[in-house]
Order: sequence, then structure tokens, then C-alpha cells
Amino acid sequence: MARVIFDGVSKIYSGGGQAAVNNLNMEIHDREFLVLVGPSGCGKSTAMRMVAGLEEISEGQIIIGDRVVNDLPPKDRDVAMVFQSYALYPHMTVRDNLAYPLKLRKIPKGEREQRVRKAAQTLDIEQFLDRKPKALSGGQRQRVALGRAIVRDADVFLMDEPLSNLDAKLRVQTRAELIKLHERVQTTIIYVTHDQVEAMTMGDRIAVMSLGVLQQLATPQELYDHPANKFVAGFIGSPSMNFLDVNIEASDGRLYAATPGFKMRVPDEKGRILERYRGQTVTLGVRPEHLVERSRLESHTAPDATIPVQVDVIELLGNEIFVYLQNAGTVLTSRMDPDIKLERGQKIEVAAEPHRLHFFDPQTEEVVA
Repeated sequence: MARVIFDGVSKIYSGGGQAAVNNLNMEIHDREFLVLVGPSGCGKSTAMRMVAGLEEISEGQIIIGDRVVNDLPPKDRDVAMVFQSYALYPHMTVRDNLAYPLKLRKIPKGEREQRVRKAAQTLDIEQFLDRKPKALSGGQRQRVALGRAIVRDADVFLMDEPLSNLDAKLRVQTRAELIKLHERVQTTIIYVTHDQVEAMTMGDRIAVMSLGVLQQLATPQELYDHPANKFVAGFIGSPSMNFLDVNIEASDGRLYAATPGFKMRVPDEKGRILERYRGQTVTLGVRPEHLVERSRLESHTAPDATIPVQVDVIELLGNEIFVYLQNAGTVLTSRMDPDIKLERGQKIEVAAEPHRLHFFDPQTEEVVA
């Protein structure tokens, strides 16, 4: 088992332009399940491929265990990779697919068979050992691809969007299997995905990337509760966080967040950090699940701490409803309990608990703190 360290790692492709990965500094702990997440083109797959040795490093160092691996060929890095495509040999049985990486390394036949049997037991594919890939379902093929990595007994597992080819139901099932697999094999795993739900449910920690730059590295709950900037706040959570540009105004010794559609008192604990923005515009953020009808707030809410809105669209989802609310041309999304009785065109007031409000600097987009 091994830790993985990115020390000032950058990747700039020939022809110049923006770096695919820009000065990445990050440590993945031994036996940690770390998820790299971000939109397409953010650099997450490039970062993983540099660990595997499939991409050259332009600047910096990658350390696996105690070795700098910049100049090591992929076969000497002791990493095993699972790709988005299963990449199974169609003419080989499952047994032979699993054994092939060991055969290339000239592992004795007896040990090969032992490792294959152990991997098959771990992934519950023993009954498929004599089948060929075409006789397997998508989920079974993905488990074979995982098994081919497990038999390697590598220090680090690299997984590049391994569930993206599966249907929604199978993705949820295989996601749970991967979590249990990590508990059993206790290996360092770096997992790449663009799906923030996968990231939140699987990772011990999550590294959020955008345009080649690491935005925040933290536990799933820390990312949700305390996003470092507007990008992380909008990327983590579904539906996405509501953002509004508000002017910070002072009146009667208090601060208010004002727009053409409302004037809401800033909570006292937020007022201290927003004092320096008096007379300026900042971005207010609130998650849909935290924006609730006033009467349903657990704590008493003063009238000047609410937002008047008109119900525009109601989406019924069974266990919850998404309500789209209009305020002076601005649309807000709220996730509410299904037992609330609302009609389109109805005027209500919504609010959020003070500690659920986030404020971001309009220039840097960093959280105001």
C-alpha cells in the first residue's frame, strides 16, 4: 500500500495554451479512497494518467510510496488501472482475462490460479470464470475489469469513470460494491468521475478541479457545508445552489442584503465578516434544500429576514418537490417536503437558517470568511 503525492505537478501540451493541470499540490493518504471530480476538461483524467505514467509530467514530481516516479515506465510504478471501457479480451474466458496481467509478469501458474480465484471470490464472479465477455452483462464485465486490477495486488488502484457505461440502476448497485471492495482490499484508490453524486457517496475525501486547478480538497460533508468558493458551491449539490447578486447596505445599525426584489437582514454572525463590503455587491448563495417556506423554519424568523416570492413551477417527485420561485425576475429553486400545499401563482415567503447562507466575493469568487 502507498500514499501518492502531487508536488507542484503541471501538464502543458505542446502548442502552449492553458495548462491541462496547473501546479497541483495534493497528498492521497495510504489506503484512502480519493475522488477527483469536476466537469469535462478540468484535468482530472490527465492527473490520473500522469500517476499511471501514461502522460509525461511537464513540471513537478509525483511520489508513490517513497519513490519519485516521474521517469519510471508504467509497468514499474506498481499501479493498476480500470478504464471507462471494460477493455476485456473478447476471445478469452473470464479466467484468462483475470490471469493475463499475471502471465505477462511471469507469475508461476499455481500462484496465478490462486490470485484469480481470490479476486473472483471478492467480486462474486466465480460462476463466470469459464464464460467469455460477450456472455456477461455490463455490470459483470465491469467486475471482471476490476478483478483484473485486483489480481495485480498493486499499491495504488486508478479508476477512470468505471461506471459511466452502466445504466442508472446498475451504477447505484456497483457504486455500493466498490465501497465494500475498498473496505476488503484496503488499497489506495484514486477514482475519477464527473458525477458529483458518485463523488459524495464514495470518497473518503474529494478533490474538486476546474480548468486544471485544484479548487478544494476536503471530506464530502466539508465540501457541502463549507465550500471554499462559488465554483465548489455550485458544483457540489443537486439541484445546484441558488446564487444572487446583492448590495450590502447599512440601516439602523444593521446590514441588509438588497436587490430590486427584496431587502433581507444579514444575520448578525455574517454581518461581522460582511462589514468590509458595505456599499458593495457580493454574491449570496443558498442551497435549494435550505430555502424553505417561512412557517416551516425551526427557529423564529423576523419579517425582514425573508424573501417574498411567487410560485412559478412545481415538480412533483414523490418523496419531495422542486419549486421554482420568482422574485423580481430572478428564479430561485427550492426543494420542499411533498406534503406542503402550493399552487402556481401563489405568493409566499421563504427564508433560510442564518448559518445556511453563504456569501462570495464578486471578484475572486472565494467565500467571504
